[in-house]
Amino acid sequence: MNSLLSFRQSIHFRAGRGQHGQGRKQNGAKGENVVVKVPPGTVIREAGKEGETGKVLLELLYPGQRALLLPGGRGGRGNASFKSGTNKVPKIAETGEEGPEMWLELELKLVADVGIVGAPNAGKSTYLSVISAAQPAIANYPFTTLLPNLGVVSFDYDTTMVVADLPGLLEGAHRGFGLGHEFLRHTERCSALVHVVDGSSQQPDFEFDAVRLELELFSPELAEKPYLVAYNKMDLPDASEKWMSFKEKLQAYGIEPFCMSAVKGEGTHEVIRAAYQLVRKTREERKEEGRSGPENLNHVADMVQKQRAAPIDEFEISHDSSMRTWHVVGSGLQRFIQMTNWRYKDSERRFQHVMEACGLYKSLIRHGVKEGDTVIVSEMEMVWHDSPDNSYSNLRTRSSDSSKWAQWT
Repeated sequence: MNSLLSFRQSIHFRAGRGQHGQGRKQNGAKGENVVVKVPPGTVIREAGKEGETGKVLLELLYPGQRALLLPGGRGGRGNASFKSGTNKVPKIAETGEEGPEMWLELELKLVADVGIVGAPNAGKSTYLSVISAAQPAIANYPFTTLLPNLGVVSFDYDTTMVVADLPGLLEGAHRGFGLGHEFLRHTERCSALVHVVDGSSQQPDFEFDAVRLELELFSPELAEKPYLVAYNKMDLPDASEKWMSFKEKLQAYGIEPFCMSAVKGEGTHEVIRAAYQLVRKTREERKEEGRSGPENLNHVADMVQKQRAAPIDEFEISHDSSMRTWHVVGSGLQRFIQMTNWRYKDSERRFQHVMEACGLYKSLIRHGVKEGDTVIVSEMEMVWHDSPDNSYSNLRTRSSDSSKWAQWT
């Protein structure tokens, strides 16, 4: 799998539903997992709102990596779980916990060791075709490359390196000009960059500075990646004449450029060898960082589980005085109400008992709830009545007004 095209036709994924419990205290079978396959290099984000970019949740860079995003809900308890010495045959049971759902955004970034960047028509595609078996489109005009091209460079039997040829960058690419801005993000995956400069251009040093500036404006981290400079088209007289002045200017910045002719294959091997050394150094540094411990790819699921396991006595109360409405928000309360099976009469008494035991009644009284005020807890809408036991009445849900609910007094 090397693209996200399959998600154009299928965007909804739902795990299997768990089975009902059976007699003799038998648990129901668990629902089937859903495995969504993505290509290496996929970035998974929480869907943003109103055109905003969502928060990055995780990245799957290598083949075989697996991450649990959303755990399923736990099954509800049967009446045997509520049996006690005073209640031999409890008329109560729970419904299963609803599984969480989430909208996600997927973005694929190429996973390459080296990215070839530069201005249009600098000879990047020609260079890739010389050092690898890739066959990108090559022509003597700008923007021949419309999509990134990948090539594998082999140094010996077990030493290889993936190189990406990216579309040429124009001034203002970080703001959306030209084609390169759509693919600058792919360079974020690269361990090193090879900056190919067109030696036949009028001012090669200005071209070099402009591309470097675009990289920095797009991402300061990208500009800090290790890179080397390859001065191309040395087979042309104009480029050959400007080489020494270009070399001196870069040496003044502490940069030692390479010269080559991609068309003739001269100097290309030295450039890619030097790039491989940069990649090796970066890999060793990453290995040292990785020794601190394996990365937890299930941290999103862990976060969801932590939120769902919140205690029932942790909640927040807000008041809308104009509507005489109180809103109670709490993950534990929401889970308890959702799993309450209102078809059983004992569920009503249990609900009252839990609301009092968790301190909700006292908190509402302390905040100043009055007779006839509306109290909304999760999807439950209730009316407060002052009474010795601080009970609610006229219980109903906002999502299902046609449902028949118990009238409490």
